[in-house]
Amino acid sequence: MELAIDTSTRYAGVCLSQDGRVLVSRSWYSRQNHTVELLPAVDELLKEAGVTARDLECVFVAIGPGGFSALRVGLSTAKGLCTGLNIPLVALNTLDVEAEPYHDQDLPVYALLDMGRGEAAAALYEQRDGDWQKVTAERIAAPDDICAAVQQPVLFCGEGVATFGEALTGRLGDLAVLADQSPPTRSPATLASMGSERHRRGDHDDVRTVEPLYLRRPSISTPRRPA
Repeated sequence: MELAIDTSTRYAGVCLSQDGRVLVSRSWYSRQNHTVELLPAVDELLKEAGVTARDLECVFVAIGPGGFSALRVGLSTAKGLCTGLNIPLVALNTLDVEAEPYHDQDLPVYALLDMGRGEAAAALYEQRDGDWQKVTAERIAAPDDICAAVQQPVLFCGEGVATFGEALTGRLGDLAVLADQSPPTRSPATLASMGSERHRRGDHDDVRTVEPLYLRRPSISTPRRPA
């Protein structure tokens, strides 16, 4: 049995699966913080499935891009479970998870996440010789920068579409095809399916060294000196 954890953004999700087949799942919008909500959500899933953490064989976790604190909560929880239970970890890129449901589209797919400051985390995917590939590395970019490289119709998907969709269609017109999505745009089932495929191949990550994928340095202000 596997546990999937995604706390990349305010929309969080967890699920239990068996060989990638979802048994129980939960997604929610985090109005407080993931630190308070994640472990109770996992505990509820285990109880609903009638199992304990000791029944887990692997943990799948989304490592970003995403929010700084949110990603740390998800990854630290995953690492703690894997270390304590001596089970493997599979870390997956959040943009990859956003794009995966559209891998059979005829169009190239741009996955977007809102990173604040009017910018998106973005990566471009397409089928090449029958192989689904990420053709541009994930990066932080303004909508105008993303549009500047678009020369053919592209399907835009992911949480960032809600924020940037109007700007994309305004700049690109018919070249911008917006995915018909309602939040949450990522399903824990997708994370479970992708993670299970790697787990079957024995493709695991090192619990000691895997880190969140931030793409941007955190904004840390200098403490004020006492008056």
